[in-house]
Parts: sequence; structure tokens; C-alpha cells
Amino acid sequence: MPSHREYHLTLCDREELDANHVVLTFIGPEIAAAAQPGQFVSLACSRFLRRPFGIMAVERETGRFQVGIRRQGEGSNELADLQPGAEVSILGPLGNGFKIESDRQIITVGGGTGVFPLLFVHQACSEREIPHLAVCGYRSSEDSILLEEFAETADSCLFASDSGGLDMTGNAAEALEQVLTIMDEAERFSSVVLACGPEPMLKLVAEVCTRNKVECQVSLESRMACGFGVCLCCAVATERDGEARHERCCVEGPVFPAEAIQWK
Repeated sequence: MPSHREYHLTLCDREELDANHVVLTFIGPEIAAAAQPGQFVSLACSRFLRRPFGIMAVERETGRFQVGIRRQGEGSNELADLQPGAEVSILGPLGNGFKIESDRQIITVGGGTGVFPLLFVHQACSEREIPHLAVCGYRSSEDSILLEEFAETADSCLFASDSGGLDMTGNAAEALEQVLTIMDEAERFSSVVLACGPEPMLKLVAEVCTRNKVECQVSLESRMACGFGVCLCCAVATERDGEARHERCCVEGPVFPAEAIQWK
């Protein structure tokens, strides 16, 4: 079961990717040892609520883990401005992550800050020698992040931008469709798509996977308050086995089968 134990952890490194994105590295052996791709941690700041962030990478041997932050509001800006040596209250690892099977080729599809936790997927696939491809979509080439990291970690990559300047012009779903089109039927059917990003993108990715008869898991970016299932503010409308229900994104998710989501 995922833990919501609180740790007071030291920030050991901080890297600015650009003016809007920062990667924070914490020393947290317990979290680093237990974390699975798709899980998240919840960081405290001086504002009322904690901020949830998907785990971007772990170094189990050194007890370190990373999260990526995009500057959006007062809370995220405060955390992005933290300097090495700062101590932060962190809950985690939280939620249920991706189901990664050793006999299935993995295709990740990320958009926006959704690319951060997908890097952890590729790290795990490399360690387990599972074939893995990365598809990343950005608004523009200027907004693109982690290109080198994905190129170094994934077996192959396709980077898309709405405004051009990368491998192809288009969104993440269109890039996925291009990848699936060049696969033969056997390769498509033996693949599974793991996607993370804004809900409109995830809906399009799910539609592409349905048309191509490819399994799809989506990691939702719902707003959360507690992060461990008490407040119920992150409820997601789903349907499983013909039964409509609401499930907690922070506990039953954040990863769900795409076909279970009742898309808006």
C-alpha cells in the first residue's frame, strides 16, 4: 500500500531548465527505495495546501529522488526558489503508478509537465531491459524540456511542437498516431501507451489508442488537497464493468485505464 508518512528531507540540488521549469533533487532513502513510476510526492510550502508532483527519477543506491516543477502560482514559485540545504516536509510515495509488464513494449506520451514523471518510466524500462519509446509534445520548441534526458534514456524519441521546430509539427496525440502508423499490427498489439499531461491531451491520446486497438494508461493531473484520500476533492468520474463511480485520483489513481475515464 502507498504510504503517506511525512518526511523532513533536505534539498541537495536544484537545476533550472529554463525560466519556468526547475528540477529539485532531495535526499530521501525511504521514498527513493519505495517509489514506482507514476507515483507522486506532496510538498509543503508556506501556503495552506501541499503541492503534488510526480516523481521524475530516483537513485536508489544514493537515496535521492527528483521532481520537476513548473512555475504557476505562489506555492510552486516558492518551491521552485528553494536552495540546496533547505528542509522540506514531504509525503510519499503516494498513489498507484503505471503497470509495466516485461513482455510489452512501452510507449510514453507526455505533454507539458507530464513529461517529468514519464522520464521515471524510461529509467525503469532501461533497468528491466523493456523496449521503450518516448513521444513528447510541446507548445513550441522554446517550451521544450528534457529533450537530452529522454534521448539518452529511451530507445527512441519523437518530439512534437504545435508551432514547429522539433521532429514534427503537431500535438502529442498526432505524434503518437504517426508512431503507431509505422508499426506492424503485431508490434502495435504488443505495445502499451502510458500517458501523462493535461486532460484534453489525454482524451485525444485515448481516442488514438482506441482507434488503433492499443492499451492505454493515463496519469491524471487532478487538483488535490490532502493527497491521500481523505478530502475527496480529487474525485474522478469512471466506469468499470458497467458501473459508474467516482474514484480518488490520489489513491485509486493517479494512473487509470484510459477506457475507465468518463472524459468531459
